[in-house]
Amino acid sequence: MRHAKTCKPKFNQNDHERNLSEIGINEAKTMAEFIISKGIPTDIMLISDAKRTQETWTYLNGIIKTKLSKFDKELYLASSKTIVKKIKELDNILNTALILAHNPGITDVFNDYFNIKLDHMPTCGAGCIRFHTDKFENILDCELELEYFSYPSMISNG
Repeated sequence: MRHAKTCKPKFNQNDHERNLSEIGINEAKTMAEFIISKGIPTDIMLISDAKRTQETWTYLNGIIKTKLSKFDKELYLASSKTIVKKIKELDNILNTALILAHNPGITDVFNDYFNIKLDHMPTCGAGCIRFHTDKFENILDCELELEYFSYPSMISNG
């Protein structure tokens, strides 16, 4: 999942410190409700440590209520390779994970690793991939299917 819409950067504002806009706050709430409606519980959220992903997490988790969350500086502007590495390192006692990070890494994960073609993951866009394996380390060597893909304007436009 990509973080929600941010405010325009202020003069000399560090990219890492950008916060959500009002639109972004509403996007996060919309997507949290959408994710809940799919009936796939989230065991853990791995979140970039950027302010915008932390704020997105706050609004998501207020609705999703995941018990485990980990903020990870390596997910800030992470490459697809880093994102996949983080997934492969997850404890196999878990069944599901939500990765909350940034483009281009999120888009590239879908395109480069899982052959799900996206031009650009929109803000607060989310895709759920089911891996047919019991071990996260095997996600690149198993069958998979796209459970869902959506983003806020897709939901609000029906």
